[in-house]
Amino acid sequence: MSGLLYRTIVEKSFLNAQPAAKKPPDKNNFKLWQGIVLAVCLTGVAAWVVLFLRPAETPYQHAIYLIKSGKAAAALPILEDLSKQQPDNVRLFPWLAQAYLHTDRVAEGRLALDTALRMNVFNDSMASTVLSYASYYEVKGDYEEAQELYRSAAKSCPPKSLSESQAKMYLKWADKQQTTDLPQAVAHLESAYALLPEISDQLGSVIRHKLSEAYRQSATIAEADDNDDKAQTILEKSVSVSDEPATRMILGSIYARQKKLDQAIANYDLVAKSDINNLEARHKIVELACVQKDYAKAQTALIELTDKEKSVENFQLLASLDLKLGNYPGAVRAFEDATDLRQKPELLKELHSVLLDWSNQLKKENKLQEALAVQGHAERVLEQLTDLTKDKDDDEEKTSTDKKNIVDEQHNLPIALSFSRIWLAKGSLTPEGEIKIKNVSSQALNDLTLTAVFFDNTARHPTGSVAMTVATPQSAPFELGASRSLYFSCPNIVKADHQLSVILFWKGRLLREFPVVKL
Repeated sequence: MSGLLYRTIVEKSFLNAQPAAKKPPDKNNFKLWQGIVLAVCLTGVAAWVVLFLRPAETPYQHAIYLIKSGKAAAALPILEDLSKQQPDNVRLFPWLAQAYLHTDRVAEGRLALDTALRMNVFNDSMASTVLSYASYYEVKGDYEEAQELYRSAAKSCPPKSLSESQAKMYLKWADKQQTTDLPQAVAHLESAYALLPEISDQLGSVIRHKLSEAYRQSATIAEADDNDDKAQTILEKSVSVSDEPATRMILGSIYARQKKLDQAIANYDLVAKSDINNLEARHKIVELACVQKDYAKAQTALIELTDKEKSVENFQLLASLDLKLGNYPGAVRAFEDATDLRQKPELLKELHSVLLDWSNQLKKENKLQEALAVQGHAERVLEQLTDLTKDKDDDEEKTSTDKKNIVDEQHNLPIALSFSRIWLAKGSLTPEGEIKIKNVSSQALNDLTLTAVFFDNTARHPTGSVAMTVATPQSAPFELGASRSLYFSCPNIVKADHQLSVILFWKGRLLREFPVVKL
């Protein structure tokens, strides 16, 4: 009975129980899966379209692909067949020309290229084909053929696509003829110069410099023929191409010979401003200003020069200019600067004389106190002179004789100095120098060696020397009229706070003494 009752209760509980609530589906997940399926389907459709509906590669396209891949030999038969099948298809000729060139059938390739140029085929391959053939001719040294090709292609190719390579071709051609046919080399450089608007600035700078240098060489030949007017015209063209100090220096010397002193000074002044270490230009300004008797201009230029080149000769000249201008204090300072560099009896005598003249002038102006002070200065200089010259009369006579001999010998020197720069860089302990010499003798020199002696004016002893060999019997001679630059440096270290100079000798003969400019 109890079992039947329990079963009845369980059945009723089950029948009366509420069904469990069902979770509604997630709409976001459905949309995500829907999007993924759609994307996969679209990708498959696109792949099918590309794979089955893409047009097949044509023989022409395949041949181009082979040439660009470096397989010209495989492309050539295809292009030849196409040329037979499509004789009016002018697009084939540039590619045929490239294929022939790469398979060493140059004559047939050039015929195909000329046909393309004659029919004015204008496509992307034309410029590269022209450049390939031009390069081939340049390697062979056949610059005339390369030039003709560039000219023929001018109408069929954009100018900028060829100009850079064409300008480089003219440079190579000029380099080849520079020593054998200078006028032709100049003509080639002028052709390259005409392309300047269409080429890179870097290449343009090289062309400007080389053309300017070639003009200078042409001017040198004109000078040797005593044709200064022609040389001047050529140098003015050189300056218009590239304004370089070397050109201005030569132009200045020509103007000076023509007595056009203002123009000469203007050119030297431009050099001095553009190259602060070009002391030769400053010397020329001083020299020509003195010829013009413009002593104020010469004084200004010489003061600038002595800032860079402290030498006895410069201070002596400055003192003489000061005296011409009635500047006694300036003359005294200049002579004192000269004696600081090297105490010589001659300098002290000149300083003593200037002090006496200055004292007399002050007395005339009734400036008695100042006159007495200057006279006292003169007496001290006289005492210094007396101490220096004591027991040295014989040495002075010998020195005077030696100097006279040196001056006489300098008239027979085979070379002339056209440029000099001697310097001690900041932080360095070894002076350096650069000079430019020219053969002014009557013949080529087979044996020429110069010696540079570095001298410490403060310690009054040499610090080293170097030999500079220009020509030997076993080497090429130093030709008549030729110029050469020589670089040298001191073999030993020096004291940076000392006054230094370099003395240049040839076979024991003094050429010139240069002060060392401290940078």
